[in-house]
Amino acid sequence: MLRKSIGILFALVAGLSLLWIGTDGLRAFTAEKARIIELEREQPKLPSATLIDSNSKNFQLQELEGKYTLLTFMYTSCGDVCPVLERNFAEIYENIPNDVLGKEVVLVSISFDPENDSPTVLKSYSNHFGADGEHWKMATIQDEKELQNVLDALEVVVIPNEYGGYEHNSAFYVINPEGKLTNIFDYQAPQVVVEYMDSILF
Repeated sequence: MLRKSIGILFALVAGLSLLWIGTDGLRAFTAEKARIIELEREQPKLPSATLIDSNSKNFQLQELEGKYTLLTFMYTSCGDVCPVLERNFAEIYENIPNDVLGKEVVLVSISFDPENDSPTVLKSYSNHFGADGEHWKMATIQDEKELQNVLDALEVVVIPNEYGGYEHNSAFYVINPEGKLTNIFDYQAPQVVVEYMDSILF
């Protein structure tokens, strides 16, 4: 009986050890979570890209270095996830103190649908969510290769669907002043992002 109990205990410990290792300390229970953990470990640097914003102004991703940049990826004709994503992004924007907004932190919503999301369309979308076009920009990358390089670097999945839209993952991406990805947060948890930014800025 004792030998059987020891055997069961050993098997249990071995199983828990494998679970711990396989889920990165019980953090990665899904493939998506495992992907996020790996990206945060690697901290990929944003590639070069030229964006055009809702005011028809061009800017380089590298111009954002020296500040923390919060990114989202969306397209304006999205009728389900994107409005929630951007509404929650607006909550983050509204909760970042004015004395650091634009100086230490900027927000950028990047459309991966440049064919339809012109500056005029982005301007209307910006107004709808309260983006000021300066400290929170809505923009797109018109060069297809540059756009794909950015999506690939952050492992943003964008797949055209049968309805003329896209299937895509959604999150809040934190880029540090060196231009490297440091954190990915659930798009439904804006307050967590606010608390994180508070912790590193103050």
